[in-house]
Amino acid sequence: MTSYIVKRLLLLIPVLFGVSLVVFGVMSLVPGDPALAILGPYATPERLAELRAELGLDRSWPVRYGIWLSGLLEGDLGRSVSLERPVLAAVLERLGPTLLLAGTALLLGTLLGLGAGMVAALHHNQPTDRIVTLGVLIGISIPSFWLGLLLILVFAVWLGWLPASGMTTVWIDAGGAAGVLDVIRHLLLPAASLALVAGGVIGRLTRGAAIDVLAAEPIRMARARGIPEHRVLLVHGLKSVLARMTPVIGLQAGFLIGGAVYIETIFQWPGLGRLLVDAIAARDLLLVQGGVLVMAATYVLLNLVADLVQHALDRRTRAA
Repeated sequence: MTSYIVKRLLLLIPVLFGVSLVVFGVMSLVPGDPALAILGPYATPERLAELRAELGLDRSWPVRYGIWLSGLLEGDLGRSVSLERPVLAAVLERLGPTLLLAGTALLLGTLLGLGAGMVAALHHNQPTDRIVTLGVLIGISIPSFWLGLLLILVFAVWLGWLPASGMTTVWIDAGGAAGVLDVIRHLLLPAASLALVAGGVIGRLTRGAAIDVLAAEPIRMARARGIPEHRVLLVHGLKSVLARMTPVIGLQAGFLIGGAVYIETIFQWPGLGRLLVDAIAARDLLLVQGGVLVMAATYVLLNLVADLVQHALDRRTRAA
């Protein structure tokens, strides 16, 4: 197990290097003059030249990438022009709310997807299977941003049960347990918007994996030995299904972090996605590069964790 972890960690080095190269290269291809977009059309040529020099736009692409990469290795992603603060500090400050939103959505989506997939597999080719499969397909097909707007309309505007935006209630100074409950109330709608899509994907694939697992020889032997059905399903069946579904759950975790850009904008959630939208509007090049890089690195690390969990659960991967 230790050698596998070391091997996977070493493989992260070229992957993260490639991510940094792609992020910087794509941002460098964006048309227009970032200095002119930041200062406006009435800026003097002297001020434009000064800002271009400050951003390194007057240098060649390889030189700018080398300077940015050396700063990255030292933990310095530059200074945001629009926020007038270090990029790394601004990004890490917003990463926490995004992880809270994506983590909650992943938990809800995983529970929903595993439950729906197992129920469909246990009633294979029966009306329950068809109903659950139809619900899963609907969940996959609905765009998360459209679902978010629908949830706001129903639960915030019509019913008034939950807040429509923000992470906390601004005019209420809630602390302790009251503050936690306030965050949960604001979290429910955006997390549900993301969770339904993730739950649909996980449920669809769980159904196929569970059908194979329940028809496998170890499950048949466990039933033949007279082991209670609930124990067969929970101990033997669910563990094998989880081992197969762990990489899928890891991929969904990354997709949820990326999908949070839309949801955070709709719900005004103060996370990394909303920060990126504001940075793009302000043409804050360094802030966009830093935010996208942190988001991509988080995606890579989450998939690494998923691979390690699968390696621990699935004996076939350990044998390989």
